[in-house]
Amino acid sequence: MSDRLRKLNLDVLGIGASLICAVHCAVLPLLMTVLPLLGLEMFKNEKLEYGLLSFTFLVGCTSLFRGYRYHHHYVKPLLLFALGFVSLLSGHFLAAAYWELLLVSTGALLVIIAHVWNLRECRNCRICNNDGMEQ
Repeated sequence: MSDRLRKLNLDVLGIGASLICAVHCAVLPLLMTVLPLLGLEMFKNEKLEYGLLSFTFLVGCTSLFRGYRYHHHYVKPLLLFALGFVSLLSGHFLAAAYWELLLVSTGALLVIIAHVWNLRECRNCRICNNDGMEQ
């Protein structure tokens, strides 16, 4: 079990969670009138939205902090993630309806960019590559 957790790529999981969150937040207002007819009220559930936001936050913090600490020591992916998550939260809780889609989409895009950047830097890790060459 522990080996599976180490091999689990949290950046890919974070990208997927951010994409799901962005699609959920962008498509839901368009489908609001059709959902009750299809019996899919669960997608309108606030608990689902809180769950997606929490999952995105936990995976992002774990993945980006682990990449920062053990691999690349670049702060920019962490800052992009923080800015993106603040944008997600602002769009969800603070913004007027006409700003919500822009803030949520921008936030999700910044979170995805932070994960991609972290993933790229972890794969090009000088620390890990040097350790592998010395053995």
